[in-house]
Amino acid sequence: MSDGGSRAMVEALKGLLGSDRVFTGGPEARAASADESDLGSVEPLGVVRPREAPEVAAIVGLALEHGVPLTARGAGTSLEGSSIPSPGAVVVDFSAMDAVAELVPEEQRVTVGPGIVYERLNRLLQPHGLFFPPSPGGSADAATVGGMVSTDASGIYALKYGGTRRWVLALDVVTGRGDSMRVGRVVPKTSAGYDLKDLFVGAEGTLGLITSVTLRLAPLPPEARKAGFVFDDLAGACAAAAEMAAFIPEMAALELCDAETLDLLRALPAYASLPSGHALFVEAHGRADDCVQGVEAAAAVAASHQGRPLPPGLPDPWEMRHRTTGVIRESARPRGVVRTDCAVPLRRLADFVAEAKTRAARRARTLHVFGHVGLGILHLLMPLAGPGAWTRDEALAEKRRLALAAISVGGTSSGEHGVGLGNRDLLPAEHPVGLAYMRGLKSLFDPHGLMNPGKVLPGP
Repeated sequence: MSDGGSRAMVEALKGLLGSDRVFTGGPEARAASADESDLGSVEPLGVVRPREAPEVAAIVGLALEHGVPLTARGAGTSLEGSSIPSPGAVVVDFSAMDAVAELVPEEQRVTVGPGIVYERLNRLLQPHGLFFPPSPGGSADAATVGGMVSTDASGIYALKYGGTRRWVLALDVVTGRGDSMRVGRVVPKTSAGYDLKDLFVGAEGTLGLITSVTLRLAPLPPEARKAGFVFDDLAGACAAAAEMAAFIPEMAALELCDAETLDLLRALPAYASLPSGHALFVEAHGRADDCVQGVEAAAAVAASHQGRPLPPGLPDPWEMRHRTTGVIRESARPRGVVRTDCAVPLRRLADFVAEAKTRAARRARTLHVFGHVGLGILHLLMPLAGPGAWTRDEALAEKRRLALAAISVGGTSSGEHGVGLGNRDLLPAEHPVGLAYMRGLKSLFDPHGLMNPGKVLPGP
């Protein structure tokens, strides 16, 4: 696209929205140039902040007219580059579309703007005894519902409640063709035709822009009970986690933190009393008796794998768990980390982790392992600075090897962070036949290739 075309697009957007909602350069553009990954930054052509669906449709119309790509953005908490602007793109910032349009407690559903923040939504739902379950880890105070839908995000409670996809009833979208439509229905189930809704869940803005989200909701659990266990042997912790996930129905969350990660947490004053070893954090939901039973069963499983309870007086387990990514990235400044969030079947978990750790140890490299281990989702982070640092080329090669190993045993290259830029070259291995159908869907919904181009699908 020529500079003249870029200028014309910016002027057209200012005419549509006003100059106060169109930003070129400055802090707004710099803030929108990156996400929470370590994949670099791209300054956009501009940033726009629509307030309602018709404005989004008009923005797409202008993009089609001027041939300008669009990248949707919520809070930029994505970890695989899905909200890094495509080169020459206008970023559509949905932060102003954050209202609750309709709440129907008796039907356990809510309709919201895509820019509403997860934690704020749940605060609004709490007086009604309801919540939207998929907790997005340490970003719950920033992650937006639209972003969670776009990456099919999940978090610590996905073990019991599933990921975002499970809770989406309907979406209002503007496709890459400029069509505005509703996909899905507000009723709990429909059998009317192909499920277009699920195509947009996890599409990372590559098929169109989401302007409204209707979610099903869950009743708040009557009781919740947390506990933590520490293991000298990482394979034992993984084996215990697999057994707990399979046989303790009260388990709502089951998280792993390896010893290297706990060492970083222990350096913080609040966690100085953490023991050495590998930790499992668990949470049971249900009636009071059920929660007690669930935690007691978890303790028995942990003990059978030489695990022992964490000492009393430590901070909330999830407070510790939510600090993990931050302390690892801080230890790897200024170069950052390379990560993968591959997932494996539970029966493969202990062997997979043991092999990954052994490979890193042979090369005197540090590999941090934590994650939603009850679902087989592993966050494996390789620091590019500090003790045991990897070179970027080494770490990228190991990320690919780990992901391919996960795929080979029936797992996936991404358990929850999506594809974006960081995982797109792994799709041919995971979907050797399906990739052609994905490309066909992309062409159908976005024939001009303007919706977040370069993300999800690898180059031809």
